Amino acid sequence: MLVYSPEEEEAFFDQIDQVYVLTESDKAEEAEQLLLEIEGEIPDPKENCTVGAILLDSIYAFYEQTGQLEKALPYFLKETEYLQEKMKTEKVKHVVHFITTGSIYYALQDLDQARVYFKIAFELGKKGVFGDFHADFLFIALAADEDFEDFKRNFIPEESDDEDELTDEQQDLMDDYCEKGNAEMDEENYAAAADWFKKAYAILPDPKDDWEATGYITASLGDALFSDGKFEEAKAQLLVAHEFYTADKNNPFVLLRLGETYFELGDEKLALEFLLKAYQMEGQQLFEDDKKYLKFLKKHHEL
Repeated sequence: MLVYSPEEEEAFFDQIDQVYVLTESDKAEEAEQLLLEIEGEIPDPKENCTVGAILLDSIYAFYEQTGQLEKALPYFLKETEYLQEKMKTEKVKHVVHFITTGSIYYALQDLDQARVYFKIAFELGKKGVFGDFHADFLFIALAADEDFEDFKRNFIPEESDDEDELTDEQQDLMDDYCEKGNAEMDEENYAAAADWFKKAYAILPDPKDDWEATGYITASLGDALFSDGKFEEAKAQLLVAHEFYTADKNNPFVLLRLGETYFELGDEKLALEFLLKAYQMEGQQLFEDDKKYLKFLKKHHEL
């Protein structure tokens, strides 16, 4: 097993994040070149590397986003070929790769090949591994031959939707990084906490504002950067969190931190605006950690 050190993991996620940045900037060719360079640095099989599954997920996400999903297929076929040999004598860890491979064939409307990989996934993981995927996938795996032939005759490809879910590996890794970030915050190791939250954020596929975790992670990252005295960086993250939460309902903690950040940056107008909004939502108790911001608010506004 190739185990990445924390420093190597950080460098890896920085590169993956740069792929997303380039893609969002309509620089798909540069993004693809970087992604394939990263892929080339991680030896096959990816099963034997601690970041291998994340890399494959990133390959899938990139080619899906750029409308070239067929280009992801060779990387998954290479991996599943190895896994099919491994499962004869050992337990396979990343069963979900079979579902992803099947899902690519499904998207390409090759349902016979999709069925092959969905059946393998069911054999290895039963129904549970299909929980976060399209209901068709489990049906295809379990359907009798006659029912499957009928399904193929009536199959109408669906338009892509926004109901994607993180893979189990992505969710577990993101949760782990957030827990480590929170632990570092408790110990007042704010720079270390920020690094963990950055890693957690890098796991979310683009567009990141489609994911519920974006609000929590950017708020946590902004909090860590603020606590570390990096106010400009904190402002950037807190504004992302604020925009995310405003779509539903303002988050008083984010409003508070934004107001405090603007205060530290010397922008009293915006500091007052956000601090007042926070006060109106939660009252004086929200300001217990540092009274100077409440004192500033009272000086400029009658509460």
